Amino acid sequence: MPPEILSEVFLWTVSSLMTRWRVSQVSHRWREVVLSTPSLWSLVFVPRRKAGLLPMIEAQVTRKRAQSLNLKIHFYGSDAVTESTNQIQLFEFLSEHSLRWEELFVRLAAGMVPLMKKLRGRLPCLRRLSVRWYNAKSQIGVDSIKCFNTASSLEDVELRSFRCIPIPFPTDRLTSYRVKGPLELHQQVLKMAPNIIEARVVVAFDLDQPWPEPSGPAIDMLHLKRLYVTHIEILDYLRAPSVAELAIDFSTIDGNSAAIDCLEAFLLRSSCRPPQLCFQNFPDVSLTAQILEKYTFITAIVFLVQGHDVEVYDAHLDMFAKTPIAFPHLNEISFVSWDDFYFEYPSILKMLQARRSAQSALGKAAFIASEGASPDPATAAALDTLRKAGMTVSILFENTRRYHWTRWTLDNPWVL
Repeated sequence: MPPEILSEVFLWTVSSLMTRWRVSQVSHRWREVVLSTPSLWSLVFVPRRKAGLLPMIEAQVTRKRAQSLNLKIHFYGSDAVTESTNQIQLFEFLSEHSLRWEELFVRLAAGMVPLMKKLRGRLPCLRRLSVRWYNAKSQIGVDSIKCFNTASSLEDVELRSFRCIPIPFPTDRLTSYRVKGPLELHQQVLKMAPNIIEARVVVAFDLDQPWPEPSGPAIDMLHLKRLYVTHIEILDYLRAPSVAELAIDFSTIDGNSAAIDCLEAFLLRSSCRPPQLCFQNFPDVSLTAQILEKYTFITAIVFLVQGHDVEVYDAHLDMFAKTPIAFPHLNEISFVSWDDFYFEYPSILKMLQARRSAQSALGKAAFIASEGASPDPATAAALDTLRKAGMTVSILFENTRRYHWTRWTLDNPWVL
């Protein structure tokens, strides 16, 4: 294998520092490839329960070939007494090199919070930021974190917390926004971030209050192409003429008519026709039907399933199998389950064969879960017949479902 290809394989598969050292010890040739690939050493991964990492990280960050590299820091903090001292030393050392930080994922522990203020004014290269917390107790006594508001290169922000703690950050270059917070925070940030291309808007912390009526003009998000919202009411505050992928958590809707009205108002206000729509958690089957009947420009539909809502799942398969065929404009249907999901292959096959025989537009169907049974030989043969006729049918298990789930909910794609 040419060293360039071997180097690329390492880049895609070797994440932890310990694995990097082990790979470099496999053979003389592998060691040469590892040591001659500087970008392998730009990622600093600090997991929990790993003692003795400081000497290796010091060697990694200060080695001559790596000194000119920007660093990608992935730091999993912990409040466990046995780990806190070691982790504080590690974070203090890495902070000395924060001028080189390009990417920071940090799961904050209580002992790390006082160290954050030392980063203020020392993050000129930071492009990606993700802040999470070890647990709710880690946030006790923390009023705010104000070290990121001078990170002038910031393009991608993710904030998750157990209660709302202000973490100011610059918005003028922001293209990716993934934040959990109260509605007022989202409104403030989105108004000041005109270049956002993808947004994950998770409304939390103020859900005991009624949704306020939108006042003034809608927030213009002219470049937004991908949007995920936990509450369909968020659409009342936005105008997004370029949106092409829209994902909505339908577990929070308050009646079908309210959901239809909200979606209709958003589409009219935005003058957009998104071809791809994702339902997180199954809506009522009648709501799915109303949306697909009304908006024939939707050609790809995705269902993200949590739990074993088998009845609603079967009802959707039956609806898609109706003759005359329902929604002939659909060319892609996907079901993605976060949990184990034992697909009823007869229902799947019935739906696919019905749409094929009716010459609907369906060309792609996917059924994805963490675990499940494979189809019996007769069903497998029938599915192969559909594939040979030109239909792409995917039945996938294990880690594939995480990729599809995070892709549609716009969960952070670069966190290890």
